[in-house]
Amino acid sequence: MEAGLIDVILGHFLDGQAVAEEDPAHRKLRSIIDSLSRLFNTRRGSIAHVPDYGLPDISQVYRDLPYSIDGLRAAVKLVVEKYEPRLRRIRVEQQKDKEGEYEMRVSFIVTGELLSGQKVQFQTTFKSNDLAEVCQWRRAT
Repeated sequence: MEAGLIDVILGHFLDGQAVAEEDPAHRKLRSIIDSLSRLFNTRRGSIAHVPDYGLPDISQVYRDLPYSIDGLRAAVKLVVEKYEPRLRRIRVEQQKDKEGEYEMRVSFIVTGELLSGQKVQFQTTFKSNDLAEVCQWRRAT
């Protein structure tokens, strides 16, 4: 399947672009990015029939920094393994901010493998008082 069920039902991705307008070679990755965005921007416990969907309260994570980073990393890994079946062999590593950046944010690189065996990486950035951002990530060479 190129796009996820929600994308197909809605007919568009989170940014409003029609699924049919996206290059077929990129539909699956766009769909996974949208799925991860929904997952990471949902507070655990907010969906009554799926109480473990989403992440813990990010504001609490910020209050408990730096001690809460490992817990958030583990929570990200757990929910991706459970709720994104198109990925396997999930690894989540904290991405350190560049020196001199003082913005309150936490970034992770989520590495996984598609069922076809293709390795993929996504950068996930949590900012204080903002939505989590997910994008495809490639290491700088």
